[in-house]
Amino acid sequence: MSVHDSDLAQQRADLIRSARAYLEWEAELSGFGIPRGQRSAAAVARAAVERAAVERAAVEPEATGVRARAEDPRAATSGSTVGVGVPAEEPHAAPARAQAEQPGAPALRAQPAEADASAPTAPAEPAGDKRTRLALLDQQVRGCTRCELAKGRTQTVFARGNPDAPLVFVGEGPGQDEDRLGAPFVGAAGQLLDKMVGAMGFARDDVYICNVVKCRPPGNRTPLPVEAQACAPYLLGQLDAVAPRVIVALGRCAAENMGLVAGGGWRGRWGKFRGVDVMPTYHPAFLLRSPEYKRPVWEDLQQVMTRLKQPG
Repeated sequence: MSVHDSDLAQQRADLIRSARAYLEWEAELSGFGIPRGQRSAAAVARAAVERAAVERAAVEPEATGVRARAEDPRAATSGSTVGVGVPAEEPHAAPARAQAEQPGAPALRAQPAEADASAPTAPAEPAGDKRTRLALLDQQVRGCTRCELAKGRTQTVFARGNPDAPLVFVGEGPGQDEDRLGAPFVGAAGQLLDKMVGAMGFARDDVYICNVVKCRPPGNRTPLPVEAQACAPYLLGQLDAVAPRVIVALGRCAAENMGLVAGGGWRGRWGKFRGVDVMPTYHPAFLLRSPEYKRPVWEDLQQVMTRLKQPG
């Protein structure tokens, strides 16, 4: 087999893997199929070929990190709508939501969504230095008592994934399973996030995943501004060390703490945080309860995939 043929075979295997991950995501949510709103006939035909290839099991299935553990469900609140079928905010917070949304500056004092594209980006770090910085941050988090969340934690939850990743996902805070196991997104929402990552063409550990706060809020409620502010140095340290090309803010809380909730709708609108492109979208926990909103999430992720393919 020539080098060219080998590259084509690898590309085909990657396409099939991504298609399988997307179909698993759709099946998990009892969905309505791959969005086709703006695709060409050739793209539709190609998707059909990939679907058939998946069903024939042309390649060995790749582990998706799905676990049997379930994440505690989060109480929903009703929200108004903006536009057609898009909620003004995702209702995945507990009753303490009203406290979490008290007025004030975003906890991380980020640049606004319309920040100048010429703002300096985080400097690239050598791999060893990067890992050392993250390890030191993790140690600091383990001993942190900067806010009241420290009193109720089983253990801190720092991050998982690849520190050299071009893509970072930021959630709001650990849940019950995360608090028990010490890693973010390992419950039901994490299983869904793994499928989302796979549908984008990444392996589970090809991306970097962390949260706004590193300790579990009581009852899985949304972190309060004072709690997010206390944890801000750790998140900023993580993002500066990893220096990704794109950040996906999972949920309104993460978007708020990056200064991306202003002037109406927040989901699906590119913003900047410390010079890095940020795409805010709905949290996987929200999609578990409201799978009808997976279409806008997939559209957001497609924008991220397009942005990552562009020259850095």
